[in-house]
Amino acid sequence: MSSQSAYRLPHFIRKNQPDWDRLEELIRIFRSRQARRKELNELGHTYRRVAAHLAYAQTYFPDHTVTAYLNGLAAQAHEAIYATHGKGDLREGLRFFTRRFPALFHERIPFFLVAFLLFAAGAGLAFGYTWVNPTYSAAFLPPGLEVDPHALESGEQWDHAIVSSEIMTNNIQVAFLCFALGALLGVGTLWVLFSNGLLVGAIAALFHRAGEAYTFWAFIWPHGVIELTAIFIAGAAGMSLAYAFWVPGELTRVEAFKREGKVTVQLILGVIPMFIVAALIEGFITPAPWPHWSKYLVALITLLFLFIYFGRPAWLLRRQQASATD
Repeated sequence: MSSQSAYRLPHFIRKNQPDWDRLEELIRIFRSRQARRKELNELGHTYRRVAAHLAYAQTYFPDHTVTAYLNGLAAQAHEAIYATHGKGDLREGLRFFTRRFPALFHERIPFFLVAFLLFAAGAGLAFGYTWVNPTYSAAFLPPGLEVDPHALESGEQWDHAIVSSEIMTNNIQVAFLCFALGALLGVGTLWVLFSNGLLVGAIAALFHRAGEAYTFWAFIWPHGVIELTAIFIAGAAGMSLAYAFWVPGELTRVEAFKREGKVTVQLILGVIPMFIVAALIEGFITPAPWPHWSKYLVALITLLFLFIYFGRPAWLLRRQQASATD
């Protein structure tokens, strides 16, 4: 070590020793599992300062014991921070899907019901027209899609390249369009929900007229329960976003729109796993050579799961209210 470096060393230690001592204390607090959010944030800031001290020490006195000490201290802090963020991210993710997402849905149930009714209105309208005259179905189906109800059971048409993939792709597009079009004052969201109902209603009517209703719904409901619920949630998010613009309350329209956007985008993140589950069911259960009653049972199980999952916030709220009155 040069004479100049030897001169710098005492000043370097005196100046920065408080940070090193504090980092050691923060690491001990973390390891005792008593660290609060404020201390976890301080751990990160102090670690970065000590890492800068280590870089300085490695440059001017690489062979001194203080450099080895700082290297070990920084390594311990890095391990603590990495573990904290990893566990924190996992906990936050679990908390979102087990609590936050169902709670957000519960807060926007009126919009969800409106989305469902719009879809049902479109489905009922297209079903009625197609039932009266099957040629009317062409007005509701995508161009080039021809439905042969008698080909479903044999699998000739229920291939992922035709009806199944058409409906799956359409529904995913519908979900994201429902939310995105909410930014356009909500009119697009209403139309997309209604028109998607038209599609499903027309196809259903063709199968009902052909006497294949039992077979058709056995292929639709196992994945459709989750898939359609996800679409209605996306529609609720879009309508809620538009409602915040039209009815901002005491906020400005822009501020209300921004605030609601930050919340409703979480609903869209929440429905992504729902589409994944629906796709897995559609890929492995829908085309499986199982008896139809078993597929209806799968649909019933998914419906019960959704009732329990999304109904939990309401149950917890009633429980808290009951406890408060006791």
